[in-house]
Amino acid sequence: MAVFEALGPEDPRLVGRYRIVARLGAGGMGRVYLARSPGGRPVAVKVVRPELAGDGDFRRRFAREVAAARRVNGAFTAGVVDADPDGSPAWLATVYVPGVSLGQAIAGHGPWPTRPVLALGAGLAEALEAIHAAGVVHRDLKPSNILLAADGPRVIDFGISVAVDASALTHTGMTIGTPGFMSPEQLTDRPVGPASDIFALGSVLAYTATGVGPFGTGTPHALHYRAVHEPPNLAALPPELREVVAACLAKDPDQRPTIAHLLDRLTPADGANEGGGEPTSATLRAEPGWMPEQIAHLIQTHTATALPRTPPPTPPSAADPAPGTPPPTPPAAALPPPPAEPPGAAPPTPPPPALGPHQALPLTGEQHRPVPPTPRRPTPTGSTPATGTLNLVPLPHGHPPRAQQAISRRRALLGLTGTALTAGAGLTGWKLLTRNTTDSGNGSTKPPTSSGSPLWKFHTGDAVSSSPAVVGGVVYVGSADHNLYAVEAATGKKRWNFPTDKGVSSSPTVADGVVYVGSWDNSLYAVDATTGKKRWNFRTDNVVFSSPAVANGKVYVGSWDESLYAVDVTTGGRRWNFPTGGLVASSPTVVDGVVYFGSADQNLYAVQATGEERWAFPTDGAVSSSPTVVDGVIYVGSDDFHLYAVDAATGKKRWSFPTNNVVYSSPTVADGVVYVGSWDNSLYAVDAATGKKRWSFPTNNVVYSSPTVVGGVVYVGSRDSRLYAVDAATGKKRWSFLTGSAVSSSPTVADGVVYIGNVDGNLYAVRT
Repeated sequence: MAVFEALGPEDPRLVGRYRIVARLGAGGMGRVYLARSPGGRPVAVKVVRPELAGDGDFRRRFAREVAAARRVNGAFTAGVVDADPDGSPAWLATVYVPGVSLGQAIAGHGPWPTRPVLALGAGLAEALEAIHAAGVVHRDLKPSNILLAADGPRVIDFGISVAVDASALTHTGMTIGTPGFMSPEQLTDRPVGPASDIFALGSVLAYTATGVGPFGTGTPHALHYRAVHEPPNLAALPPELREVVAACLAKDPDQRPTIAHLLDRLTPADGANEGGGEPTSATLRAEPGWMPEQIAHLIQTHTATALPRTPPPTPPSAADPAPGTPPPTPPAAALPPPPAEPPGAAPPTPPPPALGPHQALPLTGEQHRPVPPTPRRPTPTGSTPATGTLNLVPLPHGHPPRAQQAISRRRALLGLTGTALTAGAGLTGWKLLTRNTTDSGNGSTKPPTSSGSPLWKFHTGDAVSSSPAVVGGVVYVGSADHNLYAVEAATGKKRWNFPTDKGVSSSPTVADGVVYVGSWDNSLYAVDATTGKKRWNFRTDNVVFSSPAVANGKVYVGSWDESLYAVDVTTGGRRWNFPTGGLVASSPTVVDGVVYFGSADQNLYAVQATGEERWAFPTDGAVSSSPTVVDGVIYVGSDDFHLYAVDAATGKKRWSFPTNNVVYSSPTVADGVVYVGSWDNSLYAVDAATGKKRWSFPTNNVVYSSPTVVGGVVYVGSRDSRLYAVDAATGKKRWSFLTGSAVSSSPTVADGVVYIGNVDGNLYAVRT
């Protein structure tokens, strides 16, 4: 059987920023392709079937499940690296695993002996531990969703099946799943939780040891009936397996063992049998013999097979769009009214004219053997991440992918797949643009001196991972190439660069001659704005996506370790920390001695400058948007598809405004109007007093950028690669500037120039 299949004329050649190389297979969601990122990293790209992509409910559900899947970070999972739930077509990219599925291995080479089955079980239990710790239930653990690699199994497709299944249920009324591996509660419409995955694990182990599932063979109806009403047939299992598999297959979910109990049973502390024999646990998986020899040879063959070469880009025809131009919008029948997409930039805290108070954008990462976001990411504990290229999915102010519920501290990193941020080709320098790249959306251009015309671009070695701050004629901006840059605002020439250990993850804040910025290396840095020399760094227990706020001798910043910190501005010492129940990616805003910020535990918090909670305002989704406070009212977005106005004194809701998707963008308030972007591809103008919509402006992709309003014009970026200038009063487009790739920052305006970055690593200066 060929490892890779050649592409056919109907297969895409480019999906998102990934160049398609070969077919890997097909599944319930759609086709799977081997692809390469711009930096050459192999990933598996899953393209959603047209009939699912045309279902608006599916797209919204798919966006939520992808965001949840991004939170999973485990040694035996192949995580989500990047995704575009609102693309045409919708897709997600995962880590690429150069191996075969468990189903293929059993079908081709038969059942496994006891020791390898136990080792497999321990690896799968650890994978489920990571999945469940992120608040995700797999729901479709089966042999074809388990990939075998030399150093252990990899579980794929966690959480994604629920979006496909729910969509099918809506349209057909049928129960979707894999007969023989579905739990009784799935089949009887009862609540489904982590115990359902334990049931599936028991079925997988029985199948691996015997070649037949515990409920035999037959029609789906027969298998479903046996799973609900009859005991499993475990007679062929060896004694060492029979007891643990039987416990997993208990009809009552409350009677099944927990993951911790399973790991205790599958991985004895001494690594040996009770009789003192050779090890039976997953300690073997780090050794060549953890799986049967013939399977190991098969994996070795697959791993040694050279990946297909990336086909050269197809020359554009007259009918092809210009590079960087988003695909045409499909007909209404094929695309839901409100789309959803990955986020990206930062919000302003009531900004001085020259300082763009926006925040940074998160990077996200990988799957099938792949973000995260999406992403060269660090491990949850902050240890050195695995090597790998960074796939960026920008989020507002460096926010992480949507966090829909509180997450345990040790599994806090959303969507991280254990890959590291790595530098790109390095700095290629600046250059004045010699051709006009401005575009009005219909191909027209303007003279270089007109609004929307570029002045210069500065290239970093990887995606621009923050929103720029402009102070004193200098632009400060972070990159995934591990550097914070200081660039001359007038010329685009580099003044200095400051290296971090794992890439800049927040937008910089400049105060009193010091630049404060967060990093993937779990640190908040204070850097001299003139020289680029480090003054101090403050370590947290996880990534710092939140952009700092400076007030009254303290720097306030959030961390993915679920806390807000107050740090001494002079020494870098901790004054206090305020723990929440979820990741803190929201950037704090400080007004009148009170710190306002959001958390993935679904709350907006007001905390005194001394560290005591004043109040908490609950929403129905993670609050990754950064709050804006104007005239005693806080404006903030939530994962629950709403923009909120909250009384700053009491924490009571004044009004809420519904959008059609997640609000990661942070609001900007000007002249009694709140401007905010949404994953539904729109920029909104909402009356600040009443919460009524004034207008909405559609783009061709997700708006994760936070808007900036200057001189009656709203500037905002979109994942459709454009910077837009929109009339603040009417919502009509004045002009747009095509950057060539997804805009990864919020715009900052200073002295008649807009500064904005994109995922290709370019910082642009564009005339207003």
